[in-house]
Amino acid sequence: MTLNDHRSRVGTGQLALLMGCVLAAAIPLYGQVALWTLLMLAGCAGVRLLYARRGWRLPSIWVKLVTVGVGVCGIALTFGTITGIEPGLSVLLVLVALKALETSSPRDFQVLTLLGFFLCLCALFFSQELNRWLYLAGVLLAFFGLLIAFHSRGAGMKQRRILKKTGIILLQALPLVVLLFAFFPRSYGGLRFQFGRSPVGFAGLGDRMEPGSIASLALREDVAFRADFPDGRIPPQSELYWRGMVLWRGNGLTWVRGGMLSSEQSEGSVTGEAVRQRIVLQPHGGRYIFALDRPTNPQRGMIMEPGGFLQSIRPVVSPFRYELTSRPINRERRLPSDQLDAALRTPQTISPRVEALAKSWREGATGDEMVVQRALEYFREGRFFYSLQPGTYDENGLEEFIFQRKIGFCEHYAGAFATLMRVAGVPSRVVLGYHGGQFNSLGQYVIVRQSDAHSWCEVWLKGVGWKRIDPTNVIAPERISAGLESYLQGQASGEGGASSSSSTGSSWRNALRDARFAWDNISYQWDLRVLNFDEDTQRSFFLMIGVGAMDLTSLSVFLAVVVILVVSTLALLLRQPKRQAESAAVRIYDVFCLLLAKRGVPREFSEGPKIYVDRAASKLPELAPAIQRVGDAYIDHRFARYPIPLAELVEAMKQFRRSLRTSPPDASANRKR
Repeated sequence: MTLNDHRSRVGTGQLALLMGCVLAAAIPLYGQVALWTLLMLAGCAGVRLLYARRGWRLPSIWVKLVTVGVGVCGIALTFGTITGIEPGLSVLLVLVALKALETSSPRDFQVLTLLGFFLCLCALFFSQELNRWLYLAGVLLAFFGLLIAFHSRGAGMKQRRILKKTGIILLQALPLVVLLFAFFPRSYGGLRFQFGRSPVGFAGLGDRMEPGSIASLALREDVAFRADFPDGRIPPQSELYWRGMVLWRGNGLTWVRGGMLSSEQSEGSVTGEAVRQRIVLQPHGGRYIFALDRPTNPQRGMIMEPGGFLQSIRPVVSPFRYELTSRPINRERRLPSDQLDAALRTPQTISPRVEALAKSWREGATGDEMVVQRALEYFREGRFFYSLQPGTYDENGLEEFIFQRKIGFCEHYAGAFATLMRVAGVPSRVVLGYHGGQFNSLGQYVIVRQSDAHSWCEVWLKGVGWKRIDPTNVIAPERISAGLESYLQGQASGEGGASSSSSTGSSWRNALRDARFAWDNISYQWDLRVLNFDEDTQRSFFLMIGVGAMDLTSLSVFLAVVVILVVSTLALLLRQPKRQAESAAVRIYDVFCLLLAKRGVPREFSEGPKIYVDRAASKLPELAPAIQRVGDAYIDHRFARYPIPLAELVEAMKQFRRSLRTSPPDASANRKR
């Protein structure tokens, strides 16, 4: 069989591996395409493998047309259109399924491989977390290895050599990748090239608080954001109040943002120790930006809303990195009239019993601060309970919560306290955000999860301004000082009692937590150092290496010279092993010719390897198989389009030497006589 005959078809084994790689590349698109298109791709791949194993003829053109038609119509029915990101990717999967169904030639093999590369790229447009990068890197390595094996199968390349050659190719490309990463012009946002996504489907804090809205997030472990502190000033756990948004309109336990209000008027500036933080916010579909109480320096793309919280000018649908400074003490001593009216607006319906309780705190009070303290004392002494499962309260459940059941989560206490303050004549509002977080000592940053969602109250005190009041700190102070996770673990331990295996379970939990922190730190550093290598970071890098003063033209020339030098160096290094292998092959061939000359068949000066080997085989028929084996190996190693390894030539030479030992030198002489 000639080389061209051998390469005219795709083997079943290579076809099965290719189908597996294509399916692996398509799996990360789950959730972004119609599920049945993934199943259709898997089905077409299975049908093609069945045809290959049975030796059946490939489906006709009519079957392919029907497949495409059904796929496109199904996408139109599923999404209502065939345009857009999700429908477009679904159409792409249908076309890839069609290509898988008709793959039979080497050209089809290569086209389907390129489509697999493109699917990997599409998967990165929806998520660029490190685990996805690593997964897709493994898929790409499999594609590269499969291509190398396919193009070298005539030489019988072994698996270990395929892996080695794949690694060598990637190492050759690595210097160019590093150069392009460091010097290619960047824009704001770094390497984040995600598709814009609709806010529908995101989950997290919204701009409405009602009973159960925050408790539903308490068991979710997905990350809301990560924050590190460049100056090393990390506030204690109890002071990690991450401000998100302010709610002005309340109806007992339910609160919403309300209408547009004017901004506070500050006398002096926000004071206190400045806490600088760098935050990587995960996409949530809304516009709110989180920062420690209280942010003072909004970045570009942000606006400061009345109530002292930040919002983005566009929905956060991809990871967003920003840096802010917060100061905990404010000097907002003048409250605009519209804010004062909004902060004193009571619910339209309030029960006489609730009204009487709130007004009782006002009797004999010397000021609003005493009213606040009396209210906190009521909650402290009133046998209230903090629970993730407080039961259901209706729209008018404030009286039931305060006087009867007395069980609630943070949103119940914040909403109830703010309402009671307004009834008592103290301006108040509700703040939504997060509290606490897990400190990762490996990376020196705080991980804030959805389970850290929290709400608290703020009251307006004359001469002081807005002051944070957190009723949860009165009901369950360990929730604020240690975090929700520790609080829930303590509650579980108290209910379940101690066990003999508690120390073992604790050690396992600590080991798992440390492993999770280690992986999270690696992911965070990848996000911070690689994905966020934006225009500003690149400019700082240029200044560090001394090319920051170059203009764009000079920098382009510099990059071109560096690339040429790197490519030239790689070319020289790559040619050297090839020359060494060729020299070794020539030495083996010279020994081969010398041994044949001793048997009476010297090589003529003008004879090439093929002619000489054929002549030697005809002169020495008892050695013909061994002679032909060495000659073919030498030609395939030095002159074939897909060279075989030198080791095969060495093995052929060893067999030739063994044949010489078993065939006496006088055998050919006797045959001539």
